[in-house]
Amino acid sequence: MKAINNSQSPFITQTLKLVGVVLILSFLLDFVILAFPAGERDALWQIGFATATVDRGITPIIGLAFLMVGYWFERSNNNTLTQPPSWLSLKFWALLLSSLLGLLFLVMIPLHINNVNSESVRAVERINENSSQEEAKLQNEISQAQAQLGDPNVRTKLESDKNKFKTQVTALLQNEQQFNQAINSDRTPENEKKLLRQFKANPNALEDFLAQQSDPVALGSKRLAQLQTQKQKLINQAKQESLQSSIRMTVRSLLISIAYIFIGWMGLRSLLSAKKSQQNPSET
Repeated sequence: MKAINNSQSPFITQTLKLVGVVLILSFLLDFVILAFPAGERDALWQIGFATATVDRGITPIIGLAFLMVGYWFERSNNNTLTQPPSWLSLKFWALLLSSLLGLLFLVMIPLHINNVNSESVRAVERINENSSQEEAKLQNEISQAQAQLGDPNVRTKLESDKNKFKTQVTALLQNEQQFNQAINSDRTPENEKKLLRQFKANPNALEDFLAQQSDPVALGSKRLAQLQTQKQKLINQAKQESLQSSIRMTVRSLLISIAYIFIGWMGLRSLLSAKKSQQNPSET
């Protein structure tokens, strides 16, 4: 059994090392490709780059684990194996890379938070700008409606249209057959179907609706309040997404950084200690 194990150990060792190297190199290749985008390197690109890097950050850790197990397996099956100088050992460079990656993921945290906050501020500015334009347009419409209401002819026409609409809807609500046809017809818009159901369930809803529609100023003020509510909702959503992104990135990047630094520094310390033991066998 021991002979079989000895014959298989080189294959197992090389396989473990190969898998580890492939995983590490695949991450480095993705990192280089992501670092040179086709477009502009703005804050959005930096956020996407950091997020993509952290999402792939676990891959080299798995690769390092395979590599270290391969070296351990090799050493445990050949205690007389002569160790090359540290700077010529793949293990040394892998551990050094692990330490550097740990520092990289640590530095990414404040940079990502700063980029996310900057983008959040710009998003809020865009929301305020778009909302201000809509509010100005709506205020202009309200002013025009107020000016038109000063004309007796306009008020007379509005009242006439109101009475005409009320007569038509009341007749439709009283005729069950026509009401069902309107509700089931594909030609009737969904918003009109919703209103008809409301009018049918509550007759007072028709009077409230007519009162709003016959007063353009009140209707415009209501739309203005809805616009301001929507603006605040979008602002809160942008801030919440920014906070969630910062927390997610900070926690994941910090955990990955700790793992890399632990593997790198502890591995290098163990490697250097082993070298000293080989150089001073009498002391051990």
